[in-house]
Amino acid sequence: MVQNFRRLPRSRWKRRCQQRMLIKKYTEPEDIVFHADIIGASFAVMKTEGKTPNQQSLKEAAEFAAAHSRGWREGFATVDVYWVTPEQISKTAPSGEYVPHGAFTISGKRNWMRNTPLKIAIGTILDEKTGEIKFTSGPVDAVKAKTQNYVVIVPGDINAKELSKQILKRLAEKAPKEAREKIQKTTHEQIRELIPYGKGTIKTQP
Repeated sequence: MVQNFRRLPRSRWKRRCQQRMLIKKYTEPEDIVFHADIIGASFAVMKTEGKTPNQQSLKEAAEFAAAHSRGWREGFATVDVYWVTPEQISKTAPSGEYVPHGAFTISGKRNWMRNTPLKIAIGTILDEKTGEIKFTSGPVDAVKAKTQNYVVIVPGDINAKELSKQILKRLAEKAPKEAREKIQKTTHEQIRELIPYGKGTIKTQP
């Protein structure tokens, strides 16, 4: 399971400010930084807390970075993603080169994770203490580790308002009786904010 990774919400900051803050304020030397190999993609940071992540964690973090890249908006099925350490990222250009304002340079080896699929899962978790329903989203395997009630979405053209209705319907149908009514009473806005770039489609399970 991914060991806590983050990307600042797109809506809060202009992209240049967002990237600068994420790298400057939220990374530590032992962290790992992911980036989809597509123009305009955001950095995603895995907080390792000094632990060496396993391949599953790297895979999940790469999927997170891919799903929140412009590849989702463009409808890509996969993108290549690479990861580096924070010390490999710099705003200083090599001698004789120019780095545009807000951009970064990457030095050294890039660790590639080719053909990373663009998909996320949205699921429900029943809080046994309060009886409340909580929603979770993220890489599919990470969500599956938390709940059996989830829906997988991929890039598509269904707008977030309509897609959120479909997701809630699916989750309610799959939920146990005690949770079904609570899911049905959930506002669409809670789901809409979990959908990358405001559109997508539910993946048809094989």
